[in-house]
Amino acid sequence: MSSPAISPDLERRSWPAPGWRVLSALALLGAMSGLYLLSAQSRLPQPELPLAGLDKLQHALAYALLGAAAQAACGVRRGEGSILPAVILVAVYAVFDELHQARVPGRDASAFDALADFGGAVLGAVWVRWLAARRGSRGK
Repeated sequence: MSSPAISPDLERRSWPAPGWRVLSALALLGAMSGLYLLSAQSRLPQPELPLAGLDKLQHALAYALLGAAAQAACGVRRGEGSILPAVILVAVYAVFDELHQARVPGRDASAFDALADFGGAVLGAVWVRWLAARRGSRGK
């Protein structure tokens, strides 16, 4: 007896495919590990920023990538579902990262950094959900 084939409609419902979800989870873990190692440094090489607060943009961009990877790892069904699990995961990591930095000599924890991290996580997760919704609407 042969195994039943997966219908094309079922394959289109979940995005990204399970293999990509595993790769997204590995990318997320790798990026979190890299950020942890950077956070453990007492001093990071930092370019001269022309405007105050541009470091918050750096935080938001880094955490947008984490949010996107987390949302892709969680999977999305045709743009349906919540971004909440991915955002909570990344937000908890952001708080953990700030608390970790508070224990590193020469570094400190910042609520504003954590807020920028949270905003980036939301943007990244929303972006992946939007991509899934676009893909789902083309498959109809």
